[in-house]
Amino acid sequence: MKKLIILFLLFLIGCSNANNVPINDIECNIDSDCSAGGCSGQLCLQKENAQNIITTCEYKEEYGCYKLTGCGCVKNKCQWTENKEFNNCLDKFK
Repeated sequence: MKKLIILFLLFLIGCSNANNVPINDIECNIDSDCSAGGCSGQLCLQKENAQNIITTCEYKEEYGCYKLTGCGCVKNKCQWTENKEFNNCLDKFK
């Protein structure tokens, strides 16, 4: 019985992920799993979904801020990587 409990605990530990994110909520594991999408490249999402997303083709000045950052995997979610230049740029448009 002790062996079964130990095996079960080892199984649970092996199935967890570093950020304790539920498996269904994991969009990515590495930056290359993500890609920019949308008509103006304003969305950061899973690479396989980026080509299928259709957005309106307007351009907002703040979309230029995305050139100062990158679309990547942060805590298993595809999102824009924040940095000082990016945040300062976005602040101009609030």
